[in-house]
Amino acid sequence: MSRITIQSLTKAHGGDALFHDLSFEVVPGMRLAVAGPNGCGKSTLLKVIAGTEESDSGTVNIERGSQLGYVAQEFSEDVLSNNLLSWVLSALPSWNEFWSEWEDAVAREDHAAITSLSHKQAEFEQKYGYNPDHKARTILTGLGFSEESFFKNIRELSGGWRERAKLARVLLQGADVLLLDEPTNHLDLEAVEWLEEYLLNFRGALLFVAHDRIFLNRVGTHVLFLGRGKPQVRRGSFDEFLEWEAENSRQLGREVEKLSSRIEHEQDYIRRFRVKARKAAQAQSKIKKVEKMEAELSKLKEVQQLSRAGKTLSFKLPQPSRGDKVAIAAVDLEFSYVGEKSVWPKLNFQLYRGKKIALAAPNGAGKSTLLKLITGEFTPTGGYTKVGGNTRLAYFSQHQAEILEVNNTVIGEIRRLCDPKLTEEQLMSVLGLFLLGESFFERKVSELSGGEKSRLLLATLFLSGANLLVLDEPTNHLDIESREGLVSALRDYEGTLLFVAHDRYLLGEVAEEVWSLGDDGFEVFLGGFSQYDACRKTNDVCEAPAKEVPEKRKLSKEDKRRQAELRNVLYRRLKPLRKEYEKLESELEKNLHEQAVLEERMNDPATYEMPEQALKLNSQYKDVESWIENLMERMAGLEAEIESIQQEQEVLEAE
Repeated sequence: MSRITIQSLTKAHGGDALFHDLSFEVVPGMRLAVAGPNGCGKSTLLKVIAGTEESDSGTVNIERGSQLGYVAQEFSEDVLSNNLLSWVLSALPSWNEFWSEWEDAVAREDHAAITSLSHKQAEFEQKYGYNPDHKARTILTGLGFSEESFFKNIRELSGGWRERAKLARVLLQGADVLLLDEPTNHLDLEAVEWLEEYLLNFRGALLFVAHDRIFLNRVGTHVLFLGRGKPQVRRGSFDEFLEWEAENSRQLGREVEKLSSRIEHEQDYIRRFRVKARKAAQAQSKIKKVEKMEAELSKLKEVQQLSRAGKTLSFKLPQPSRGDKVAIAAVDLEFSYVGEKSVWPKLNFQLYRGKKIALAAPNGAGKSTLLKLITGEFTPTGGYTKVGGNTRLAYFSQHQAEILEVNNTVIGEIRRLCDPKLTEEQLMSVLGLFLLGESFFERKVSELSGGEKSRLLLATLFLSGANLLVLDEPTNHLDIESREGLVSALRDYEGTLLFVAHDRYLLGEVAEEVWSLGDDGFEVFLGGFSQYDACRKTNDVCEAPAKEVPEKRKLSKEDKRRQAELRNVLYRRLKPLRKEYEKLESELEKNLHEQAVLEERMNDPATYEMPEQALKLNSQYKDVESWIENLMERMAGLEAEIESIQQEQEVLEAE
């Protein structure tokens, strides 16, 4: 019993309709993904269904007897003093109260009450399980809580962990109607995947809002898309919905084109024959026909415009200046909070120019701490970290909205955070690029949503001209279309990138390598997120899995002689290739240095006081640039040859 029926639901905000005349039904086993751009009313719809907000008109009917599970927005003061496990368990009926009633009924020999309580016990056990305490611990562990945190006061938990606690309590309730608003926010990869499995096994009705594309595709059985034309429920995954929508859009475009062509053809006839007596009546008839077709075309264009509504974040980060070969270096880096040991062992690493690296580890392993050390927000307790002298760093954090001055206007705040040399037109243009157009310029920052604040901060990154971006959960608070715009921009970014994210789509599309931070320091996955993910799921040590080595067959003298000859052949092939590679590498370093010197001279305004010298300098720069590309191509070819020979050597050693 968990059917939800929505009929003619309408809700407006500030004079603008969020949704109008919305009708649909959610039945048991259906997992409805509510999607659409920020501000289209997704969270409001869940609040209306949960009964925490009124609709303007229409009805919400939840089948009688259904229990609704919805995450409340804020903790009350008295809740904060509860310990975590007790508060989560308090969502269930009190068994102590039940047994007290049972003992009283037995003492009175009240057989009717005993029978009634027996039914109640069976109902409790069927709904909440035989061991609610065990179930609560399982859910909390799945969401990433450690055993020791079960008995912490909620007040001691950070904002992200408090959100997890709310989610745990709702999941324990055994509700048959679940309403989840961005449940993956604040969860690490393991917790997101645990939640996916939990919801895939949920038998009730589920409505959820999420901007994680992989989560949407895995969990949703249906999609309700708000914010573009008339909303309707479509069966299938989110990707299937996008394919259907794209085909609809193409079909609509073809209809508009075809009808426009027919109108033009008829109008051409009217222009030619309107003044001729014999054809005038016919021309007049065609005018009426054209008027009908134009009315039809107008309706089609209106539908087309609605289907394109809700701008998509789409931008390309500016070409950054060339930074140092080593963008970030760390030597014996340690950090510890007061009275505690170092978060991780001494870290030694170099991040090279142009690399795109994702830091991975469970929550609490120190990823964000490391980023804060690199950006200078924290001071190391041992060793040091250094950013290259020619490297311009820009930092984005999921908590960075705290740096915004909320009483400032949007245009005033971007002016405060950016280079004062930038013109008003440049600032306005970039705000428009990040979907914060003219209607936002004079709006107070305090009036912005979480997603709008994130886009404002991203706009400052765009204007920074940085050649090193350090990002901590950059897609949090962004809707799915804005996320995809950011992913596309980061994929094409030509600078250096170091980032932390639990967004699997971002990780898979952007990270060239994953550096997994653990108790022993870094484990590097050169195969990117797919390799890291596969190893994480199998709990494998990817560099050298500990497996039983099969016994090797004994080799004959002839086999040994043949192997020795092959080894020598491979060594003779490899030696000159390595020597040539080292020579090219040395030459590349010299040319890169020369290029940096030429860039410095070209950036000096005095150079252009002598046009002949400037032209000569420009020619030299192009020659060096061309030669660098040539060297890199040759080195790439050598790398492929060397790798091929090394693979032959490995096969030979395995025999």
